[in-house]
Amino acid sequence: MKKFLVALALLGIVFLPGNPTLAADAVEVGAITPLSGKISVYGEGFQRAMMLAVQEVNEAGGIKGKPMEIRFEDNASTAQGSVSAMQKHITIHKLPVVFGPAASSNFLAVCPIAQKNKTVIIGAESAAATITDCGSYVFRVFPSDLLQGKGVAQLAESLGYKEVVLTYINNDWGVGLGEVFKKTFTAKGGKILDEFAHDEGKADYRSEILRLKRARAKAVVNLTYIKEGATMLKQAYEQKLKVQWLMGSASKSPKLAQLAGKAAEGVIGTYPAVAHGTEKYKAYKTAWDKKYPGKKLPIFGGYNYDMVKLTAKALNMAPDFKADSIREALMKASKGYIGVTGDKSFDKNGDVGATYGRWTVKGGKITTY
Repeated sequence: MKKFLVALALLGIVFLPGNPTLAADAVEVGAITPLSGKISVYGEGFQRAMMLAVQEVNEAGGIKGKPMEIRFEDNASTAQGSVSAMQKHITIHKLPVVFGPAASSNFLAVCPIAQKNKTVIIGAESAAATITDCGSYVFRVFPSDLLQGKGVAQLAESLGYKEVVLTYINNDWGVGLGEVFKKTFTAKGGKILDEFAHDEGKADYRSEILRLKRARAKAVVNLTYIKEGATMLKQAYEQKLKVQWLMGSASKSPKLAQLAGKAAEGVIGTYPAVAHGTEKYKAYKTAWDKKYPGKKLPIFGGYNYDMVKLTAKALNMAPDFKADSIREALMKASKGYIGVTGDKSFDKNGDVGATYGRWTVKGGKITTY
């Protein structure tokens, strides 16, 4: 029995006598996660990566000897759900740190609330350039669209495409990324033959495909998510649209190739480069395979893992668990911190840098281009 209780403690699950549902003396942080709704295809992987990191933190002694726990709130993939979850974390649970929601629109909906209430919020997927201006309590371990937009433009240029059609998902992330791409691409002499946003969650993009066909472009820059991207690829294939598809990091997933099938073959995209040969990455993959046998590494999983590990380091450095102390500790803890996804050193705006790699679909699999 003693060994069993010790094992539970290492996992951040400690029970009080007489109250089997109450965790004792744990250091708790919040998380807003898309476990249902339009982008739930990502959420389960995010949650698993965070729980893997929490397990390792607790096996190494936790936070000043106390177990670390994450209180997850499902935002149903919406901005409204994100706001409700954020308010719950702040007013009911009174947590000083919250791991913010995926999708820039959702993150932008809650970062003013975090800033106003002096609650530290950290993002692992949200890339909109405007997040930089959210405030001093806002951090992200994922690079800004300012970097990714330039990377996609450089990809188009390096492949010799001087004229493209640009389409992007109709939310803050897509619109912002599209603007950065357009500005960078046209500054180098590129021409946008047509440009339009497409809505999330549709089952039919045939009208958009017809618009692409009318433009007669040789390349289409499609900045979108997995499900939307796969649907567009399939319907373009069915309508015999032959173009070079250029995509971003949010589409880089085995799920895209699985859903789109042969229609995804030859897609080329960019993504924040993660060195798979490092000891940290190898250890992360080994630990993942042990904890989740048969489950593939999720898109952006490494960023969620790094977010938790870096936060744990800051919590151990902070003199107390108040938001101001944690904010200062995060800045110090990040300096020179090399995680699974690279250097996580925060600049004065709470942003990190990145270098961009290229991916493609070959033989039904995502591989380096």
